[in-house]
Amino acid sequence: MRSSLMNVFSRRDFIIAAQAALMTTAVPRALASAVETKREISVSSPGGNLSVSIAIDSQGQLSYSVAEGKIDVLMSSPLGLKVDGIDLGRSAKLSGPPSTRKIHDVYNVFGNHARAEDFANEIRISLEVSGKHFELVVRAYDDGAAVRYLLPDGARHIDGDSTGWRLPERIEKIVWANYDPVYEGLSHATTLSEFPENRVVMGPILVKTEHHYLSLSEADCQNFSDMSISREGNLLRANLWLEPKGWDIQTSVMDGRKDVLHGTYLGRPASPWRSTVVARDLTGLINSDLLTNLCPSPAHGASFDWVKPGRSLWSWWSVEDPPYAEIKDWYDAAAKLKWEYYLIDAGWIKWICPGKDCWAMLKDASDYGRNVGVLSIVWGQYTEMPSPSARRKWLENAKASGVAGVKLDFPPKGSASSMNWWYLGTLRDCADLKLLVDFHGAVKPTGLQRTYPNGLTREAVRGNEYNISRYKRIQPYTEDVTLPFGRPLAGPADITPVILNPKELVPSHFTWAHQLAQAVIYLSPITVFCDQYKYYLESPFRDLLEVIPTVWDETRVLSCTVIGEVVAYARRKGDTWWMGIINGATRRDVNLSFDFLTKLGMATLIFDDVSVDAAVERQQRVVKHADMLMISLRPGGGFFARVTSAAPGSSYRP
Repeated sequence: MRSSLMNVFSRRDFIIAAQAALMTTAVPRALASAVETKREISVSSPGGNLSVSIAIDSQGQLSYSVAEGKIDVLMSSPLGLKVDGIDLGRSAKLSGPPSTRKIHDVYNVFGNHARAEDFANEIRISLEVSGKHFELVVRAYDDGAAVRYLLPDGARHIDGDSTGWRLPERIEKIVWANYDPVYEGLSHATTLSEFPENRVVMGPILVKTEHHYLSLSEADCQNFSDMSISREGNLLRANLWLEPKGWDIQTSVMDGRKDVLHGTYLGRPASPWRSTVVARDLTGLINSDLLTNLCPSPAHGASFDWVKPGRSLWSWWSVEDPPYAEIKDWYDAAAKLKWEYYLIDAGWIKWICPGKDCWAMLKDASDYGRNVGVLSIVWGQYTEMPSPSARRKWLENAKASGVAGVKLDFPPKGSASSMNWWYLGTLRDCADLKLLVDFHGAVKPTGLQRTYPNGLTREAVRGNEYNISRYKRIQPYTEDVTLPFGRPLAGPADITPVILNPKELVPSHFTWAHQLAQAVIYLSPITVFCDQYKYYLESPFRDLLEVIPTVWDETRVLSCTVIGEVVAYARRKGDTWWMGIINGATRRDVNLSFDFLTKLGMATLIFDDVSVDAAVERQQRVVKHADMLMISLRPGGGFFARVTSAAPGSSYRP
């Protein structure tokens, strides 16, 4: 049973105050209600299916709960932010009537689908603790809920966060990742009892309850420390692991051009959102736009129509840094593959010839790429640009060299005092200069790709750099079938897919079909393929690599998916469907339905070879809505398909 509201106002005064707030807006009465029998403040989602209730118990503990209809999604969960030595969730009392507003916006996304709808009801509750006045902001969406704090006037220091998620008793599975400052720890799908207690783990956290899938994370983290999560029984709690002593609050920074505000909401300093996606099935979970919905729209008048997703060739994983004399070969290969980008990694900073420094050599390389129809992305590292002025100069040099984007690597840990400012400042500078951004060695995204759509992808993930022979790294089978329901729920993940070199597959025994399916399973609007180009050019599915999209119009998680065992997606771009299945450690047969088809299609099917990792069986057949296909999957195996009604050989350009 949910906690009752403390009798700060009389029952009559409290109800009048809540009703008065409703009468002063154009928001329907259903938006927020004070229920006399429970004396709570509640906000319901636009569709009315989900509600968030805020309560204060007799000790002044502020809490929230989430329900879908009559089903409790989150039990009474603690609220609180520790500011200047005071926990805003303790000894709290109402200090005025709530205010409400309705949010409704539609915007384009580069993701699991093409358009997102930001449709929510919001309530702001005025509160007081120890003479400090603040507001709790609560949003209810049909697919989730979120809370954040508007800080007291004059607040100086953040000491910690005591916000939590109290889970229902019946937990079927929970997905989490080992502690790692750059989110490269192993992923796990376990029971709740196997989830470590009183130890930091990395999110987002996926929880499978009796009725729902819940994804717990944060959104719009601009000037706070990165949030991880720890467990106390059935309570999962926010943990500001990077700065246990807290940090001084800062909302503006002078970057040499203008004063820029970060970490504010409705003109007031604010915490990030603590978010909960609520989905009935995995398709609903994967398609949730809750994190981007909770972030600001781009600045008024900003245009990002120049941002183009696409596929990129890359040399570092396979051969480290090729000499300058071989760079044209990489551009030529990307052009043959009809890919949009080539990523020049770290070795370019050593390029030099008489009369030319590395920047001039970079311009020569990017000019050659443009001549053959391939744009350039260039690697850089934080040590070259730690200050706003150094960063701006470096990025201006990159732009003058003709590159279309930057891959920025090795930033320090994501502390509030420096790094989240740096991420945002970099995105803003790159937006000004019309440069795409791929952050590596970074912390997880928090939805700000809505605010800066040029931030197309970032690492913060255990990808194929953990399946590479020269570092003696072998990825366990469980990672690929668990990871899709962990870190990627926070946003695009640059896992650098599709290893084809037979020697690289020997230690792990992943198959070609498995590796090819990664390009469907993992979302990265700039998809950086990891292997040496000759393996793609010589592959028996080169024609599919030449046309595979990197962003989608529709995404479905197929029914044969079992988290931690096997993952299957179907994604649509235009009138063409792409399907990928990746298998874990156990040989299995799966039945694949084509029930998403609305008309006959021509299917190109890529199966595991029965005995060889670096080989496939390829078939062509006509398929229809009612068809079922039984697929035998080896350990570490996979399946890949394209189903189209278009003429064979038609090409895709993002």
